[in-house]
Amino acid sequence: MSKRFEPDTQFVDRLEWQLASEFRRRDLLKPATARIAVPRSVAVISLVAGVLLLGVAATKAADLIKDSWRKKIEVARLETEVRIGTALLDLKKGHAAQAETRFSLGLISEEEAADSKRTVAWAAFELEKARLDLEEVRGSGDAPRDELYAPLVRGRDFVSERLEIRKKALEADLALQRESIERKLEIRVGLGLLPKSALDEFKMSMRVRAGEVEDIERSLSLRRKYASGEISAEDLEVQARMAEAERELREARSMVEILRSDLEQLLPREAAGLVSPEEAREARFSLESAQAKAELALQEIEILKQIK
Repeated sequence: MSKRFEPDTQFVDRLEWQLASEFRRRDLLKPATARIAVPRSVAVISLVAGVLLLGVAATKAADLIKDSWRKKIEVARLETEVRIGTALLDLKKGHAAQAETRFSLGLISEEEAADSKRTVAWAAFELEKARLDLEEVRGSGDAPRDELYAPLVRGRDFVSERLEIRKKALEADLALQRESIERKLEIRVGLGLLPKSALDEFKMSMRVRAGEVEDIERSLSLRRKYASGEISAEDLEVQARMAEAERELREARSMVEILRSDLEQLLPREAAGLVSPEEAREARFSLESAQAKAELALQEIEILKQIK
């Protein structure tokens, strides 16, 4: 970040001098009071304390100036994201309309038309999120925060709102893929045009998406409990990490099942010389990596269970 917007020493000194002058001017305008003699040491201490207070005031003023320019930069960044996101959404809508026309003419497949719809949905999601982030920065002056323990901003729960937006986007994408892709894959696998592993991998990806939706629902529940004071920030972190580890364990185990099935089908072909030894080694490596991820997630779960 460039430092040209930060107040320099000369600026702070000038501000401190102005504050001191203002204090002196106010003292001159006060009604005259009886003077009480005090020891010189006490006067010196008072003078030093006054100078320190002026320094603190100058520092606070400088901090306010810094906060102001930081907020301006963050707002400008997010306003740019909103403008770009708006233009991108319009562009994706145009592409989707063209794809729908081409699909009706038989020029592209249903999957390609569905992909265009998906890009529109995700562009809309990104734009909605950028607008929400902009509202948060304008309200708080800070960059958007996604931690489940982040404070409310003027009584508004931006964390939960962002989670709700993502949940809605995931659910819509999940429904679209199941409607337009899964049915076609089942037909092609049944006709022998595709291997069963292609359908298995797709269904696994759908389970992963469904798991993400469930994770968001758990996060929303934890957020509500934290906001109402039912759980502490430490308990919130432990439970959130537990949910994340459980999700990673589910995904890794699903991948292990698919990769083990692929390897079992690959080994006879390797023995017959239909596939190279390198391809078989890569398949074994992928399976071992997935197994290692599952073991790591399980270890994390066991560690978190021991926290009281």
